[in-house]
Amino acid sequence: MNILSDNSLRVTEKGFDLALRLPWYRALPLSTVEIKDVSIEGQAIDAAKISLKINGKNLRLDELAELSKEYWFVLDSAYLRITYQEPQRGRNYEVGVTLTLYPPYIPGIAFPHEGKSRICAS
Repeated sequence: MNILSDNSLRVTEKGFDLALRLPWYRALPLSTVEIKDVSIEGQAIDAAKISLKINGKNLRLDELAELSKEYWFVLDSAYLRITYQEPQRGRNYEVGVTLTLYPPYIPGIAFPHEGKSRICAS
């Protein structure tokens, strides 16, 4: 399952919102989701410049591990809010994200998903 779609990159005042899809068959607590290795145009984005917008909340990536009662539902997109200098609408950007899932009912197992795509910013 692809975590990125063709229309997943939107320009904002401070950079981008990047829509992510949960690559799993059921909802998972955010404490079981790890997001890392975010890049745009081959340049790694510092985690301090990224937050996750989900369920009406804006969360730092380092907060996710503590959120065992906050769920990401299968039909909902989550949005990486990325601070980025001079984003341009209509430009194609190469975007990469690594999302690893640690389902609570399968102890000791990790399911990494790498999304990499060239996406036109809207």
